[in-house]
Amino acid sequence: MKNINIRLQEMTNKLNSKELFESNGLGNEINFHVFDYDPEDEYIVREYLENYLLTRSKLNIKVFDIYDIIIDILKGKGFLEKCFEYEKKKCAKYLNTIISKTLGIGSCNDLIVKKIKNEVEPNQTIIITGIGKCYGIVRGHTILNNLHSVITNNPLIMFYPGSYNGQSFKLFNKLENDNYYRAFQFVER
Repeated sequence: MKNINIRLQEMTNKLNSKELFESNGLGNEINFHVFDYDPEDEYIVREYLENYLLTRSKLNIKVFDIYDIIIDILKGKGFLEKCFEYEKKKCAKYLNTIISKTLGIGSCNDLIVKKIKNEVEPNQTIIITGIGKCYGIVRGHTILNNLHSVITNNPLIMFYPGSYNGQSFKLFNKLENDNYYRAFQFVER
């Protein structure tokens, strides 16, 4: 298994290549990728994104932290404070269900998908982060499935704290996910 720093450098090299904007699947599949990593490397990955990758001016990258998007939507609806009250009165699972319904996850009115769609520009690489921070509200495969119909020309890389075997996810390398999803692994482990 490769060191996380080596994999991050390989990722940067791939982001700089023109091949990223060419769909490279046998069936001309959508250009979605997963960069999976061990959860204990979370802070290394975050720092790399914030302090190195995003400061490189020649890369046209837009980062979407799903957790931050959720918080912004809840604030915008005036619902964040109510969430704190619900959490005190009910359990976190109940709160997560309410938040999921408020966000319209999986519906034609999915607010996360709408936000991403509205902020993406042509020739921009999309990076999705924050999947681990919003566990219980939305899952990685759900985000990718919901974005399939609206992101068709931009390459997308989802950073995933866990493992991805080319078909299914294992969040935090512990939580099995029986939902199938087909994306390309961005950098081999």
